[in-house]
Amino acid sequence: MGNEFLKYLKEYHVGKEKAVSSAYLENKLSISSRNVRKIVNQLRNDGVPICSDENGYYYAGDTDEVLNSIYQMTSRIKEIARAKNGLVKSLQRFPDNSGQLILQIGCSEEER
Repeated sequence: MGNEFLKYLKEYHVGKEKAVSSAYLENKLSISSRNVRKIVNQLRNDGVPICSDENGYYYAGDTDEVLNSIYQMTSRIKEIARAKNGLVKSLQRFPDNSGQLILQIGCSEEER
């Protein structure tokens, strides 16, 4: 399915001005939203320049489009990391009555 997905994007959706929503791709290619994300992730892992923005997915037309997608992903990664760190911190609110060692996930040595 990845090859069909890629072929379709390269033929009809090159450049951010031709971005297409996940819902449209789901309908057009008869796949689930989960599969859209899975295929996009695999293609990106393979080095294929599949970009996305608020309008949807597209095959990159130039370097700037790839860089913009990288910037957006980096921003999301930072937000997710902050949320994860907040959840790790929240573990302090729950007493450990089991006698088990509590793992300090994602904390630096100073924070432990």
